[in-house]
Amino acid sequence: MKIAVIGVYYSENLGDAVICDCVAYWLKQAFPDDEICVIDIEGKTDFSTQHSVTMKLLRYRYCKLKWDEFLTKSGIKDRIYHWNKLDVDTRQDFYEKMGNENFDAAVFAGGQLFMDWLSLDICELLKRFERRKIPVYFNACGVGTAISEKIRQQLSRYLLNSNVRFISSRDDVEETAARYLCHKKDVHMTYDPALWCREVYGNMDKNSGLLGLGIMYSNHTSLKRLTKFWTDLIKELENRNIKWKMFCNGSAEDYCYGCYVLKKVGLKEKEGILPYPQNPMALIKQITSFSKIISFRLHSHIIAVAYNIPAVAIVWDEKLRFFYRKLFHEERCKNEKDTPKVILDALDAAVKEGYDKELIEKQKGFSRKLLIKAIKMEETDE
Repeated sequence: MKIAVIGVYYSENLGDAVICDCVAYWLKQAFPDDEICVIDIEGKTDFSTQHSVTMKLLRYRYCKLKWDEFLTKSGIKDRIYHWNKLDVDTRQDFYEKMGNENFDAAVFAGGQLFMDWLSLDICELLKRFERRKIPVYFNACGVGTAISEKIRQQLSRYLLNSNVRFISSRDDVEETAARYLCHKKDVHMTYDPALWCREVYGNMDKNSGLLGLGIMYSNHTSLKRLTKFWTDLIKELENRNIKWKMFCNGSAEDYCYGCYVLKKVGLKEKEGILPYPQNPMALIKQITSFSKIISFRLHSHIIAVAYNIPAVAIVWDEKLRFFYRKLFHEERCKNEKDTPKVILDALDAAVKEGYDKELIEKQKGFSRKLLIKAIKMEETDE
């Protein structure tokens, strides 16, 4: 067989690449004689090394996004669909090429795929796979922002096609079933495949003794409140003589914002933030160099759990709560309105309590078995 593993592999948020690598690892184990091809959903072929972002540009993007969301929500003009369609149209050659590949199966590896930003890309691929009657499997997909009704309806139509054999969700199963499938097709509950990253990337040395601060620029809260959260936390860490360093998941926007925060507290770039990682292994090495972390990005937490690093999540999206809820540690989810004391007390508790390693191993085994079983059922049916 020739199996396509599809995801946002070359995203600046390197957590998406970790997901793809872990699913490819599962498939190579389960089907050692088959060809496993990891494909970026947008047709990219390398990680970006050109990072030219300023706070002025970030503010402009934020204002433009909010305006487009307003026009779309109000029914004046679906700007979300308009811009996404223009973007997708530039990649038609790539999608045609994918449709002409002799794939025997296509696996969407996971991550927050069911959202406005990626839905039309998924539709273009599903359109081609449907023509070739290629079975498709959606693994551990999360739901994100879905403002455009036109995009939602289009994705729903393709997901309900008969060649889409299997759909699982790592977070909101009910929302996935209702929003996109109208309860006409089953959605299976599963866990994020990145929990397997230790098996995929190997053991790492943890000897810096630093607290890692996982920075993220967010459109989900005000810049003023977000910056106050970080500056207050850093001041408290300095008062307690706790050694720390910022890191990001590879996003130029996050790194730019981290430098902005450092300037607010009177520190220079090299004094307070690690260079942004440029590939998945570099991200793993950075996170595992910390003794504990306080972070926004979901996959910084999944990597931390895989390597037994205590962590506290700053929630900007409910997917973080879903993840920690499945670990029975939702109390480790805080937000930018919480005081530094509340955050650090939660971190101290996480250090003392650790993780339920047996539970994590069960989740890892379950998620792998669920996907592999679905694919093998297809082989049996044939």
